[in-house]
Amino acid sequence: MARSTLPTIFVVGFLAALPARAEHDPFSRSFDAVPLKPSPMVSSGIALDGADAMTRGSIRAALLMDLSVNVLALREGDRKVGNLIPTRLDAHAMLGYQLHPRLDFSIDIPLVIVQGDNFGLLGDYGFPQPGVYSLLKPCSAPLSSGCGLADVRLVPRGLILDPRSFPIGLALVAEVRIPTGDGYSFTGDRAWTVAPRLAAERSFGPLRVLANAGYRFREHGQFLNLYVGNEFAMGAGVIYKLPDIDQLKDVEALGELHLATQTSAPFTFNEADSLKTPIELLVGARARVWGRWGVDLSVGRGVSLESGYGRPDFRVLAGIHYAVQPADRDGDGIYDDVDRCPDVPEDRDGFEDSDGCPDPDNDRDGVLDAEDACPNEPGSRELDGCPDRDHDDVPDQVDRCPDVAGPAMNDGCPYTNAPLVSIDRDRLRLKANILFETGDARIQQQSFPVLDEVAKVLAQHPEVRPVEIEGHTDNRGSRAYNVNLSDRRARSVMEYLTKKGIDAKRLRARGYGFDRPIATNATPLGRAKNRRVEFRVLAEIETPAAPGKK
Repeated sequence: MARSTLPTIFVVGFLAALPARAEHDPFSRSFDAVPLKPSPMVSSGIALDGADAMTRGSIRAALLMDLSVNVLALREGDRKVGNLIPTRLDAHAMLGYQLHPRLDFSIDIPLVIVQGDNFGLLGDYGFPQPGVYSLLKPCSAPLSSGCGLADVRLVPRGLILDPRSFPIGLALVAEVRIPTGDGYSFTGDRAWTVAPRLAAERSFGPLRVLANAGYRFREHGQFLNLYVGNEFAMGAGVIYKLPDIDQLKDVEALGELHLATQTSAPFTFNEADSLKTPIELLVGARARVWGRWGVDLSVGRGVSLESGYGRPDFRVLAGIHYAVQPADRDGDGIYDDVDRCPDVPEDRDGFEDSDGCPDPDNDRDGVLDAEDACPNEPGSRELDGCPDRDHDDVPDQVDRCPDVAGPAMNDGCPYTNAPLVSIDRDRLRLKANILFETGDARIQQQSFPVLDEVAKVLAQHPEVRPVEIEGHTDNRGSRAYNVNLSDRRARSVMEYLTKKGIDAKRLRARGYGFDRPIATNATPLGRAKNRRVEFRVLAEIETPAAPGKK
């Protein structure tokens, strides 16, 4: 085919692809060729936002270099001709500040340092086009014909659910991108972009799981047959805290997957040449190396066979960050934000607890004296700050037998001459508590003999109908937190019994939180009675009649 016929085929191809959008200028550009940006927030992933707010006054400043390879491709039909922008190097100056325990604000000022230009490919097809440039041109010719400021981002975040009080943390992020970049140079949009999203987070020990989902309201942009407009954007990832390595402190490994799709035709492939669904994978690590200074390094690439918009062949983000801790005027290690005595050190008399004030009981149990039922003795938060010498989950202050383990139903004293487990008409009766680690679903070792007896009784009585393992709590904490905790505890018991040979089909597990108290939650003993696991025998499960029978 003669070269002179190629331009005609090329034009007809992209104009015929989406005739409904033909009114737009096919050379208007006006969009950023690197749509996925790093997160500038105090507590975040690489490009994902977290939902775990820091203490008021926390600051994180970072300088991050972002290199992308092959970010804008030129195609003729099914054949890739080349890359119009083969390389791009951005610098991000970012600052995040925790204004309030539930509100923080971040800013990202990006500067395009080097941007490769291969727009001569269009001239070969009879469409001579200016290369990438900006108002600050040129700054590094011949490597680039354009560089300068990209779109500045303002990123406020409000905490909705605190992950320390709820099973999952939730925050609302309201990102705004100011059109300070040059759309014709593919460094920004032509108008303001608003990108609200929800950020969710849950921790499992050293592992944080993050998820973001939102919408980008943006001005229409186009180049040839590539259309960029309003988008759904989402992503998920993990942050895993690793042990310190010599001088590297607070070491974290990160992994993320991001996806965006045009709202006019989401997740479509029949118009994939025009309406892209960028997918990008990022993995990395970060650590504190000296004082408040730390380093970040991440790599990634687009998830596709060929590079293009939102799918670079290779990407690397590397930089340094500086974290500032909140003020602590009295130097007692308790930040002023939560210090009830910010000008008096907590340990001035050698005593300390968690409120920042001198503490005459020195019990170090993490319970403020005003809320501590046993202020002169160390205890646990779950037992109102009181000790539990026999470890039966009944605080000593109300335990009639504080040195001998016994169930709360018998005021902390053991039943005499009675089996640990017996069967009533509708339930299994236990003569001891099933105990768990504080705030956790791990069963304490001292409860294994009781559960072994439960397994033995169930094995000896196969006629016992399905048994529901019910988890119950007292009323401290939110309902969502307690339902989740009680459900996990019930499932831990079910897992223990199945490992002892009990058929899982005979068992059910469900957490009721504090919805079904059997005693008052106004007293320590009542709350101890409400923290329990019960085994209820369910009614027979009806079997549906066969078709045609009554």
